[in-house]
Amino acid sequence: MEYYAAVSLKQAEDLKKKIAGSAYFAGGTVLNWRGEPAANALIDLKDLKLGGIKASGGKIIIGASATIQEIAESRAVPKELAKAARCFTGINVRNMATIGGTAAGKFFISNLLPVLAAYNAEVEYYLTGAKKTLPLTDWLKNKKGIVCAVVVGHLKRKVKVLQEKISAMDFPSIVTAMGFELRAGKITKPVVAVSGAGGVLSISKKAEVYLTGLKLLSAEAGKLSAAALKDIKTTGNIKVSARVKKRIIESHLTAILNALMKRTVPFLFLKPKLK
Repeated sequence: MEYYAAVSLKQAEDLKKKIAGSAYFAGGTVLNWRGEPAANALIDLKDLKLGGIKASGGKIIIGASATIQEIAESRAVPKELAKAARCFTGINVRNMATIGGTAAGKFFISNLLPVLAAYNAEVEYYLTGAKKTLPLTDWLKNKKGIVCAVVVGHLKRKVKVLQEKISAMDFPSIVTAMGFELRAGKITKPVVAVSGAGGVLSISKKAEVYLTGLKLLSAEAGKLSAAALKDIKTTGNIKVSARVKKRIIESHLTAILNALMKRTVPFLFLKPKLK
Protein backbone atom coordinates (compact mmCIF):
# COMPACT_ATOMS: atom_id res chain seq x y z
CA MET A 1 0.00 0.00 0.00
CA GLU A 2 1.20 3.49 -0.87
CA TYR A 3 1.03 6.41 1.57
CA TYR A 4 1.04 10.13 0.75
CA ALA A 5 0.97 13.15 3.07
CA ALA A 6 -0.60 15.94 1.02
CA VAL A 7 0.63 19.49 1.66
CA SER A 8 -2.33 21.25 0.00
CA LEU A 9 -5.95 20.61 -0.86
CA LYS A 10 -5.08 20.77 -4.54
CA GLN A 11 -2.35 18.16 -4.17
CA ALA A 12 -4.70 15.88 -2.21
CA GLU A 13 -7.35 16.20 -4.91
CA ASP A 14 -4.84 15.61 -7.71
CA LEU A 15 -3.51 12.47 -5.99
CA LYS A 16 -7.03 11.14 -5.54
CA LYS A 17 -7.73 11.59 -9.26
CA LYS A 18 -4.41 10.06 -10.27
CA ILE A 19 -4.36 6.96 -8.06
CA ALA A 20 -7.18 4.49 -8.65
CA GLY A 21 -8.63 3.04 -5.47
CA SER A 22 -7.05 5.66 -3.21
CA ALA A 23 -8.76 7.12 -0.16
CA TYR A 24 -8.40 10.21 1.99
CA PHE A 25 -7.06 9.47 5.46
CA ALA A 26 -7.93 11.42 8.62
CA GLY A 27 -8.70 9.58 11.87
CA GLY A 28 -8.67 6.19 10.16
CA THR A 29 -11.46 4.63 12.23
CA VAL A 30 -13.68 3.92 9.21
CA LEU A 31 -10.86 2.83 6.90
CA ASN A 32 -9.60 0.41 9.55
CA TRP A 33 -13.03 -0.98 10.40
CA ARG A 34 -12.92 -4.80 10.40
CA GLY A 35 -9.38 -5.27 9.16
CA GLU A 36 -6.96 -3.72 6.74
CA PRO A 37 -7.76 -0.33 5.15
CA ALA A 38 -10.00 -0.86 2.13
CA ALA A 39 -7.85 1.27 -0.19
CA ASN A 40 -4.91 0.88 -2.56
CA ALA A 41 -3.31 4.09 -1.32
CA LEU A 42 -3.85 6.52 1.57
CA ILE A 43 -3.78 10.29 1.13
CA ASP A 44 -3.21 11.76 4.59
CA LEU A 45 -4.90 15.12 5.26
CA LYS A 46 -3.13 15.78 8.58
CA ASP A 47 -0.98 18.66 7.26
CA LEU A 48 -3.83 20.65 5.70
CA LYS A 49 -4.77 22.55 8.88
CA LEU A 50 -8.41 21.52 8.78
CA GLY A 51 -8.91 21.24 12.55
CA GLY A 52 -10.30 23.49 15.25
CA ILE A 53 -13.71 24.64 16.46
CA LYS A 54 -14.50 28.34 16.38
CA ALA A 55 -17.42 30.72 16.60
CA SER A 56 -17.55 33.28 13.80
CA GLY A 57 -20.34 35.54 12.59
CA GLY A 58 -23.05 33.74 14.51
CA LYS A 59 -21.89 30.36 13.25
CA ILE A 60 -19.92 27.48 14.72
CA ILE A 61 -17.28 26.25 12.29
CA ILE A 62 -16.04 22.74 13.05
CA GLY A 63 -12.91 21.89 11.10
CA ALA A 64 -13.01 18.55 9.31
CA SER A 65 -10.07 17.22 11.36
CA ALA A 66 -11.71 18.09 14.70
CA THR A 67 -12.12 14.88 16.65
CA ILE A 68 -15.40 13.68 18.09
CA GLN A 69 -13.89 14.05 21.57
CA GLU A 70 -13.09 17.70 20.87
CA ILE A 71 -16.71 18.24 19.91
CA ALA A 72 -17.88 16.39 23.03
CA GLU A 73 -15.76 18.67 25.24
CA SER A 74 -16.41 21.92 23.38
CA ARG A 75 -18.42 24.70 25.00
CA ALA A 76 -18.85 26.40 21.64
CA VAL A 77 -20.96 23.75 19.89
CA PRO A 78 -24.70 23.38 20.63
CA LYS A 79 -25.43 21.20 23.65
CA GLU A 80 -27.35 18.57 21.68
CA LEU A 81 -24.41 18.13 19.30
CA ALA A 82 -21.97 17.78 22.20
CA LYS A 83 -24.33 15.26 23.83
CA ALA A 84 -24.46 13.17 20.66
CA ALA A 85 -20.66 13.27 20.43
CA ARG A 86 -20.31 11.98 23.99
CA CYS A 87 -22.38 8.91 23.02
CA PHE A 88 -19.96 8.03 20.21
CA THR A 89 -18.69 4.61 21.46
CA GLY A 90 -15.59 4.88 23.71
CA ILE A 91 -13.15 7.70 24.36
CA ASN A 92 -10.32 5.94 22.49
CA VAL A 93 -12.35 5.99 19.29
CA ARG A 94 -13.59 9.53 19.93
CA ASN A 95 -9.98 10.71 20.18
CA MET A 96 -9.31 9.39 16.66
CA ALA A 97 -12.55 9.76 14.70
CA THR A 98 -13.15 13.13 13.00
CA ILE A 99 -16.21 15.11 12.00
CA GLY A 100 -15.00 15.03 8.39
CA GLY A 101 -14.80 11.25 8.46
CA THR A 102 -18.25 11.09 10.02
CA ALA A 103 -19.68 13.05 7.09
CA ALA A 104 -17.64 11.46 4.30
CA GLY A 105 -17.40 7.89 5.60
CA LYS A 106 -19.54 4.92 4.61
CA PHE A 107 -20.39 3.61 8.07
CA PHE A 108 -23.86 2.11 8.52
CA ILE A 109 -25.02 4.42 11.36
CA SER A 110 -24.08 7.82 12.75
CA ASN A 111 -24.44 9.44 16.16
CA LEU A 112 -23.93 12.92 14.72
CA LEU A 113 -25.52 13.17 11.27
CA PRO A 114 -29.17 13.33 12.51
CA VAL A 115 -28.48 16.16 14.97
CA LEU A 116 -26.41 18.03 12.37
CA ALA A 117 -29.29 17.67 9.92
CA ALA A 118 -31.70 18.93 12.59
CA TYR A 119 -29.53 22.06 12.93
CA ASN A 120 -29.56 22.52 9.13
CA ALA A 121 -25.76 22.27 9.13
CA GLU A 122 -23.72 22.89 5.99
CA VAL A 123 -20.60 21.26 4.58
CA GLU A 124 -17.72 23.37 3.31
CA TYR A 125 -15.77 21.27 0.83
CA TYR A 126 -13.00 21.56 -1.76
CA LEU A 127 -13.73 20.45 -5.31
CA THR A 128 -12.06 21.18 -8.66
CA GLY A 129 -9.75 23.77 -7.19
CA ALA A 130 -12.22 25.79 -5.12
CA LYS A 131 -14.04 25.74 -1.79
CA LYS A 132 -17.81 25.44 -1.97
CA THR A 133 -20.70 25.08 0.49
CA LEU A 134 -23.83 22.93 0.45
CA PRO A 135 -26.45 21.95 3.03
CA LEU A 136 -25.27 18.75 4.71
CA THR A 137 -28.25 16.75 3.48
CA ASP A 138 -27.56 17.80 -0.12
CA TRP A 139 -23.83 17.14 0.08
CA LEU A 140 -24.41 13.64 1.47
CA LYS A 141 -26.23 12.61 -1.71
CA ASN A 142 -22.97 12.57 -3.69
CA LYS A 143 -20.18 13.18 -1.13
CA LYS A 144 -17.97 14.88 -3.69
CA GLY A 145 -14.78 16.72 -2.77
CA ILE A 146 -12.72 17.01 0.41
CA VAL A 147 -14.61 18.02 3.54
CA CYS A 148 -13.01 21.15 4.99
CA ALA A 149 -15.52 22.01 7.72
CA VAL A 150 -19.03 21.45 9.02
CA VAL A 151 -20.81 24.73 9.71
CA VAL A 152 -23.64 25.04 12.23
CA GLY A 153 -25.27 28.38 11.54
CA HIS A 154 -28.84 28.08 12.79
CA LEU A 155 -28.06 28.15 16.49
CA LYS A 156 -31.50 29.34 17.64
CA ARG A 157 -33.27 26.26 16.31
CA LYS A 158 -34.97 24.05 18.87
CA VAL A 159 -33.23 20.67 18.58
CA LYS A 160 -33.36 17.40 20.46
CA VAL A 161 -31.60 14.09 19.78
CA LEU A 162 -32.09 10.62 21.27
CA GLN A 163 -30.50 7.27 20.59
CA GLU A 164 -31.10 3.65 21.52
CA LYS A 165 -28.19 1.43 22.56
CA ILE A 166 -27.92 -2.08 23.91
CA SER A 167 -24.86 -1.02 25.93
CA ALA A 168 -22.88 2.18 26.43
CA MET A 169 -19.95 0.96 24.31
CA ASP A 170 -22.11 -0.45 21.53
CA PHE A 171 -23.10 1.25 18.30
CA PRO A 172 -26.62 2.67 18.53
CA SER A 173 -29.53 0.85 16.95
CA ILE A 174 -31.40 4.05 16.12
CA VAL A 175 -30.53 7.74 16.42
CA THR A 176 -33.41 10.21 16.06
CA ALA A 177 -33.25 14.01 15.97
CA MET A 178 -35.74 16.78 15.38
CA GLY A 179 -35.22 20.48 14.93
CA PHE A 180 -37.29 23.51 13.97
CA GLU A 181 -37.70 27.25 14.40
CA LEU A 182 -40.64 29.06 15.95
CA ARG A 183 -42.18 32.15 14.36
CA ALA A 184 -45.19 33.73 16.01
CA GLY A 185 -45.58 30.50 17.98
CA LYS A 186 -45.73 28.34 14.84
CA ILE A 187 -43.28 25.69 13.67
CA THR A 188 -41.18 26.56 10.62
CA LYS A 189 -38.39 24.74 8.79
CA PRO A 190 -38.79 21.44 10.70
CA VAL A 191 -36.42 18.51 10.18
CA VAL A 192 -36.97 14.96 11.38
CA ALA A 193 -33.83 12.88 10.84
CA VAL A 194 -33.09 9.24 11.68
CA SER A 195 -29.92 7.17 11.41
CA GLY A 196 -30.04 3.38 11.40
CA ALA A 197 -33.59 2.93 10.11
CA GLY A 198 -32.46 1.63 6.74
CA GLY A 199 -29.31 3.61 6.15
CA VAL A 200 -26.97 6.15 7.63
CA LEU A 201 -29.45 9.05 7.35
CA SER A 202 -33.16 9.29 6.53
CA ILE A 203 -35.06 12.59 6.38
CA SER A 204 -38.86 12.58 6.55
CA LYS A 205 -40.50 15.04 4.16
CA LYS A 206 -43.96 13.94 5.29
CA ALA A 207 -43.13 14.80 8.91
CA GLU A 208 -41.93 18.20 7.67
CA VAL A 209 -45.27 18.75 5.92
CA TYR A 210 -47.20 17.71 9.03
CA LEU A 211 -45.30 20.02 11.40
CA THR A 212 -44.98 23.12 9.23
CA GLY A 213 -47.34 25.87 10.38
CA LEU A 214 -48.56 24.07 13.51
CA LYS A 215 -48.52 25.73 16.88
CA LEU A 216 -46.04 23.77 18.96
CA LEU A 217 -48.60 22.66 21.54
CA SER A 218 -50.91 21.47 18.75
CA ALA A 219 -48.44 18.88 17.45
CA GLU A 220 -49.44 15.31 18.25
CA ALA A 221 -46.85 12.59 18.72
CA GLY A 222 -49.02 9.91 17.11
CA LYS A 223 -49.62 11.92 13.95
CA LEU A 224 -45.95 12.97 13.81
CA SER A 225 -44.77 9.35 14.08
CA ALA A 226 -47.29 8.15 11.50
CA ALA A 227 -46.13 10.83 9.06
CA ALA A 228 -42.44 10.10 9.66
CA LEU A 229 -42.79 6.35 9.18
CA LYS A 230 -44.53 6.81 5.84
CA ASP A 231 -41.23 7.76 4.24
CA ILE A 232 -38.63 6.51 6.72
CA LYS A 233 -38.42 2.82 5.89
CA THR A 234 -36.87 0.41 8.38
CA THR A 235 -34.87 -2.73 7.67
CA GLY A 236 -33.95 -5.30 10.28
CA ASN A 237 -30.51 -6.60 11.19
CA ILE A 238 -28.98 -9.16 13.50
CA LYS A 239 -29.69 -7.00 16.57
CA VAL A 240 -32.97 -5.23 15.85
CA SER A 241 -35.92 -6.15 13.65
CA ALA A 242 -37.58 -3.65 11.31
CA ARG A 243 -40.69 -3.67 13.50
CA VAL A 244 -38.74 -2.88 16.66
CA LYS A 245 -36.93 -0.06 14.87
CA LYS A 246 -40.32 1.47 14.06
CA ARG A 247 -41.37 1.29 17.69
CA ILE A 248 -38.07 2.90 18.77
CA ILE A 249 -38.56 5.77 16.31
CA GLU A 250 -42.12 6.28 17.57
CA SER A 251 -40.86 6.31 21.18
CA HIS A 252 -38.08 8.75 20.31
CA LEU A 253 -40.39 11.16 18.51
CA THR A 254 -42.86 11.12 21.40
CA ALA A 255 -40.11 11.86 23.93
CA ILE A 256 -38.48 14.49 21.69
CA LEU A 257 -41.75 16.30 21.03
CA ASN A 258 -42.57 16.42 24.71
CA ALA A 259 -39.07 17.60 25.60
CA LEU A 260 -39.28 20.38 23.03
CA MET A 261 -42.65 21.34 24.48
CA LYS A 262 -40.84 21.54 27.82
CA ARG A 263 -43.05 18.95 29.43
CA THR A 264 -41.18 17.14 32.14
CA VAL A 265 -43.40 14.05 31.96
CA PRO A 266 -44.56 12.60 28.61
CA PHE A 267 -48.35 12.78 28.35
CA LEU A 268 -48.55 9.04 27.67
CA PHE A 269 -47.57 8.43 31.28
CA LEU A 270 -49.65 11.09 33.01
CA LYS A 271 -51.84 9.66 35.74
CA PRO A 272 -55.58 10.26 35.38
CA LYS A 273 -57.15 12.67 37.82
CA LEU A 274 -59.11 11.10 40.62
CA LYS A 275 -62.77 12.13 40.81
